[in-house]
Amino acid sequence: MPWPMVHFAIASELLSDPTPEFIVGSLAPDSIHVRTNERAEKAKTHLMPEPGRFATDEELKAFFNSNKKVAHNDPKFMQYLCGYIAHVYTDRVWTFEIYPAYEEHPNGRSVYTEDVTKLEFTILRKGSDGHDLLNKLEAGKAFDLGGLLEQEVYQYRKDKVEFLNNPENEPLGDLSIILSMEALEGFIHTTALGLKQLFTGWTDQIESGDGFLWKI
Repeated sequence: MPWPMVHFAIASELLSDPTPEFIVGSLAPDSIHVRTNERAEKAKTHLMPEPGRFATDEELKAFFNSNKKVAHNDPKFMQYLCGYIAHVYTDRVWTFEIYPAYEEHPNGRSVYTEDVTKLEFTILRKGSDGHDLLNKLEAGKAFDLGGLLEQEVYQYRKDKVEFLNNPENEPLGDLSIILSMEALEGFIHTTALGLKQLFTGWTDQIESGDGFLWKI
């Protein structure tokens, strides 16, 4: 699964100015790690109907529809909900398009950890966007959603902000040949396009501070 800065970069590609709540929502499903590392529990917060099977687009739409009544009463919840769905969608694409190359490598797990950690800091340093996104992460409101409690999301956010604010956590070496920054940028772009098509295919409106972003 991609780490937080990849999710935030996709939010920034999808929306010219993503709200803090969208950013927090795009972190939220992984907050299960403050409670447990059991795969079955992570599957639940990632909306998997069963461990190992990702939610389809139709199942993501059903999750959206089941929560949108609350969202319509609170635009911040709507943004958080859409960020949450964006995280799950991105994980699904990453698992099938990016991760298989690491599974074929004899030291794939350790190489993967080095690469995704390095990419976190590379994205963070890219222009002013990285730190702007981190500031939004800290400012956003979380909600109880997907079996996760608001306070669990805040604790996970705190852990990730502390990690990213410590440059000593960045690996010293270069990226492996498995995933380049150019390939990652392509992934970010195409995944954002896929999300836009997903959201625009739905049946209502997603609101941000700038007005209505999509007809969905």
